[in-house]
Amino acid sequence: MAESPRRLDLRLTVSGSAPYRELAVELAVKFAEHAGASRAAMQAVSAAVAAAVASNGSSSAPIALRLSAVDGEVTVTTASSPD
Repeated sequence: MAESPRRLDLRLTVSGSAPYRELAVELAVKFAEHAGASRAAMQAVSAAVAAAVASNGSSSAPIALRLSAVDGEVTVTTASSPD
């Protein structure tokens, strides 16, 4: 996928239940790929998002993800709300 030459932002709110947790991880990795992140950075994004959704436990409460990328560096911020 072609690297984007500008700042990218993605805001995504997903249900904390399956299969949406897995979709959130896949979308985050695709975002990192599009941002021009290295393979190691894409793995770090995947791990960060997977950990964030796992920290929601068995709750189906929504999980808010915000991904930002500048020059191939991706930042992930997450928040979840109680049931």
